[in-house]
Amino acid sequence: MPRSDRLGAACGAIGIVGNVLGVLFLGEVPGAYRPGSLDAWAAGSLAHPVATVASAAAFAVGLVALAGWSTALGRRTRRPLARAGAAAMAAGAIVNAAGAVAPAVLVLHVRPACEAGACLPLARALLGLTLSLDALFNLLFGAGLAAAAGSLVAGERRPLLGGLGVAAGLATLPVSLQVVSDTAARWLVVAAPLWLAFVALSSVLLWRGRRVTPAVASGGPDEALARSR
Repeated sequence: MPRSDRLGAACGAIGIVGNVLGVLFLGEVPGAYRPGSLDAWAAGSLAHPVATVASAAAFAVGLVALAGWSTALGRRTRRPLARAGAAAMAAGAIVNAAGAVAPAVLVLHVRPACEAGACLPLARALLGLTLSLDALFNLLFGAGLAAAAGSLVAGERRPLLGGLGVAAGLATLPVSLQVVSDTAARWLVVAAPLWLAFVALSSVLLWRGRRVTPAVASGGPDEALARSR
């Protein structure tokens, strides 16, 4: 049995908490992460600076943690597609963590230097950057999750968990169109609970030392190596 990866499991838990808190902190900020409501998002961010900074910090920490969880997931398999999928998820999370701080930059550094209404063009630019990098995250994370989880189905080791991961990944892909579509942004209500559930269940397996993804095809020399560890 593989060793427990409690650091990877903890990263998964922190990733879940950070992303959930990031959404909750934006409860009073209208239009957040919707391309058709950038002006309302900007006005709401400037009106609620504490909530905006708290949300940005929560998202940034949660996304960096998700990158750690994705890396831990990748270490549990030698299947090239699964490892590539885990790497894509990690890359998307890191890129999105960088973009998540732009609203905090708006309220902490831009707002004090702007007179009433003068911040709007720069605010739209910063929030548009955040939205674009979040869309890229959903593209990379969705595709990577579908690829990594697909190996669970193909290997018939954890088909139910794999099916959940594939469904979560495919459901997340349309959200990448959020940069131009409010409808795509709203689809996150469907996608997010699915991938959060996959992160939670896989983190439990990492904590217990269970293999999340099949390591190799049975009977090969790599399997003997894996068993010897």
